Amino acid sequence: MSSNVPLFDDIVMPGGPLRLGKFDADSRRALFSAVRLARQTSWDNLRSPHIFMGLLDEPDGFIQAWGDKLKADLPRLLGQFMELFQGEAQESVRLQLHREFLSDTVLKLLRDAWNRCRDLRRSRITTLDLLASLFGSKSSVVADCFERVGITPASVMDAVLEIEAGHPPV
Repeated sequence: MSSNVPLFDDIVMPGGPLRLGKFDADSRRALFSAVRLARQTSWDNLRSPHIFMGLLDEPDGFIQAWGDKLKADLPRLLGQFMELFQGEAQESVRLQLHREFLSDTVLKLLRDAWNRCRDLRRSRITTLDLLASLFGSKSSVVADCFERVGITPASVMDAVLEIEAGHPPV
């Protein structure tokens, strides 16, 4: 953890649990779905594609609007990502929202989402914050997958910003 981040303001509590109170109800639901889908696809830690799959699993109005703007079939997209990121069957791990089970990329993504949330003067991370952080990262596996089919991170971000401008999260 960066030494300039106060312990009480970090996304992770001392000892490792995620500070779920920093997330709104829809983004918490997406995180729990991400954990479930990581287990279902036989992963022993949470990676950025799992966060994306969690957003798609039970999309809130913002994620649904984002999918509509991109003309994406969200259930089909979820199925494609699950197939693409199917891991090798392993012994069951008690995967949870704890630092021990978060990849460095996911930890950075969650911190970026928290910073974005605060920059927009909100008190809770939204699904759009998570989505924007996924596509705003220079090393995003999810963004790379989209680029392979001709959808740039910039066009994804444009859709996020347009949705926020029309219906800003509270």
